[in-house]
Amino acid sequence: MNYRRSSAKSGRGDDEVNITPVMNLFLVLIPFLLLTAEFVRIAVLELNLPSAAAMPQQPKKKSNKPLVLIMLRIEDNQIRIKAPRINGMVKKNGADYQFDKLVQELKKLKKSFPDIREVTVQPTDNIKYDTIVHVMDACRDNGFPNVSISG
Repeated sequence: MNYRRSSAKSGRGDDEVNITPVMNLFLVLIPFLLLTAEFVRIAVLELNLPSAAAMPQQPKKKSNKPLVLIMLRIEDNQIRIKAPRINGMVKKNGADYQFDKLVQELKKLKKSFPDIREVTVQPTDNIKYDTIVHVMDACRDNGFPNVSISG
């Protein structure tokens, strides 16, 4: 009796294909692909560089100015200032750095190197973001508008 029932079902041909798992897969896959495509687009930098033909051909002049690199290393208990022939230090006073002394050191640097406009700030791993911003503001206010951060 069971044999007839099973053979009768297979002979009818009205079995349906279950597409629910496929639809569930697309329901998850399509938003994921759309989100990742958006992140890829944000990560691309579009640069418009001039071509070599557009650049005027002038002989390169050699600069007699020495290369000067000014580094401000922000550590847990001090800010070290390194430049050619200058090694300054601003100690921490309690919980805060002595930013007024940092301003004095930056003014000395500007007197020593009046043509330099670049400073590199190098914070250690556990320095607060607020401290980095204060150091960058002090640099900009004292004649070093081009501040870069190094890790």
